[in-house]
Amino acid sequence: MLRLALFIFALTSSLMAFNVKSLLTYTFNDNVSYDIQKAKKIYFENKCNTCHGDNGEKNEFGKRAIKDLTPAQIKGLLKDYANGYYQNSNADSIQMGIYARKLSDDDINHIIAYLKGQNFSIELNQEDLLEEEPKPKTKHGTFLK
Repeated sequence: MLRLALFIFALTSSLMAFNVKSLLTYTFNDNVSYDIQKAKKIYFENKCNTCHGDNGEKNEFGKRAIKDLTPAQIKGLLKDYANGYYQNSNADSIQMGIYARKLSDDDINHIIAYLKGQNFSIELNQEDLLEEEPKPKTKHGTFLK
């Protein structure tokens, strides 16, 4: 029964040209042009710079700097904090949750644009278009011609 359901899902997905990858990651609209001055204002008004640095370069508490995260990771983490999903219920996580709840989707995208560059969404969608399938291998580990 499960196989049949997966088969039907795969079939309808391919017929509708549905991007299954978008179910697993956050996607961004490349038709939006982000105003970097507005993005910077949102970043500083929400006091992101206090803990994360002026450009997201600080890596405190043993975590990576947010400028080193992908846009999907940044958005996912902010959504998790806003919804109260965090591993440790320490003061930093709770405080981050309070700040994240104040952010709209547009605010989050602007913050990502500030950290990753104004055209981050266009570049991400270009990478997706250029992504190639690996060549199939035979059972002996060689590539087919």
